[in-house]
Amino acid sequence: ARIGGLRFVAPRKVGENDQMYGSVTNGDIADLLKAKGFDIDRRKILLPDALKTLGESSVPVKLHRDVTAQVRVTIVKEA
Repeated sequence: ARIGGLRFVAPRKVGENDQMYGSVTNGDIADLLKAKGFDIDRRKILLPDALKTLGESSVPVKLHRDVTAQVRVTIVKEA
């Protein structure tokens, strides 16, 4: 329940037409979780493809065989 309520903001550099340089990967999300005190293996983050667009996405995190939490990740323009 604690992980499911988390929301993360991932600032990224963007170019013309809001095209991102790079993406947000399951490793990036694992680092965000670790910063909040959750040591989750990046292989437990069920991200089929890296996030490559600005906006909010829901990312499933497998905590246990029968337990999957949804983490919200918002990608914004880096200032």
